[in-house]
Amino acid sequence: MNYGFYLFVCLFLTIFQTVVILEVLPSYQWYDLFIPFIIYLGMMRPFFEVIPFVILSGLIVDSLSAGPLGLYVTSYLWIFALTRYVSGVLVVGHWMCLPFAAATGVLIENFVILGACVFLDRKFQVPRTSVRIVAEQVGWAAVSGGFIFAGIKIAHRQWREWFGNVSFDKKS
Repeated sequence: MNYGFYLFVCLFLTIFQTVVILEVLPSYQWYDLFIPFIIYLGMMRPFFEVIPFVILSGLIVDSLSAGPLGLYVTSYLWIFALTRYVSGVLVVGHWMCLPFAAATGVLIENFVILGACVFLDRKFQVPRTSVRIVAEQVGWAAVSGGFIFAGIKIAHRQWREWFGNVSFDKKS
């Protein structure tokens, strides 16, 4: 049933991020809502159970963005790998570390995007407004990332309670 939950969250975040957030805020002010989800998967779930959904999440966002294919898959894999590594060394699941983890995830994603821009255009210069936009996104992530993480954690617990006893085996 965990796979159903991961698929549900992927679809929910895709719809929420592309429909609701764009109606409320300009797209450049809000950060990628998949980042707290990737951090949740990296901290709380087994590696081989969630790696397909990390890649699926990246492919979903790649297909909706105007960037090169694989850009978000790469950034999500980096965020996931670093979350796994850091969670093995530190207690990052603590509520005080979650804003830092979300803000760091936003920075990693922006560095991957910047790296792709530099790689594709050797004369690329970072626009001055980009620093302000990234700072706003990091601020939003620090404020809301922990709440989104906690919401995903609570929703996953509820999902397991609701569907944990459901068996799809047909007994005669």
